[in-house]
Order: sequence, then structure tokens, then C-alpha cells
Amino acid sequence: MNNPLFVKVKEIVTQWIKDKEENFKYVMIETIENTEDRLYVILNFGECMAAIVVAEPDFAPYRFVSFEAGAIVNGIHKIVHTWYDEEGTTIEEIIKNLNNAINVVLEYNNRIC
Repeated sequence: MNNPLFVKVKEIVTQWIKDKEENFKYVMIETIENTEDRLYVILNFGECMAAIVVAEPDFAPYRFVSFEAGAIVNGIHKIVHTWYDEEGTTIEEIIKNLNNAINVVLEYNNRIC
């Protein structure tokens, strides 16, 4: 059985992604996995790609939520933005940081287009 806080975080992030799908028609959002134990979503911004993972990992740099974005510029992989929640991160902070992460990636994507 999953941790009740994990279940709540996964529900909130799933809804946040659905809201983004409605608002960002030009960002391709693909759910790779959505099971009881894990949510894995890829966001394609054109020049950048990002992955959002919500899981209860055995070993990872995050508690439940991972956001990693990258781009290939002149044949070289570039990390655009990363964010990981940690013990004590609130749901409000998770949403705030996911919104910030999306904004960072959108700004970067617009600069290199």
C-alpha cells in the first residue's frame, strides 16, 4: 500500500499536468506510465524535452517528484533545468516549483528558437 502523502502528491501532479495539457497546446505532453506506484510524463517543447516522475524511489535525489529538462545544442546535451522535492516539501511548493520549471524551460526554448 502506498504512502497516503505520495498518493495525494501523485493526484495533484496528475491534475497539474492535465491543466497544462489544456493551457499549452503547443507543448506535446505524453504520459509514458501512470500506475498506482508511478507517474512518468514527457513534455516536448520543440527544442527542449522534460521528464516529470512521481514515484517512491528506493534511491534517488528526490522524495516523490523529479523534474529534469534538457536540450541538444550543436550536438551537445545541455541540462536546462532540474528540480527535486525533498522531505518536508509541501504540495503548494511542489506546484510552485513545477510552474517555475515550466517557465524556465519555455524561456530557454524561446531563446534558442
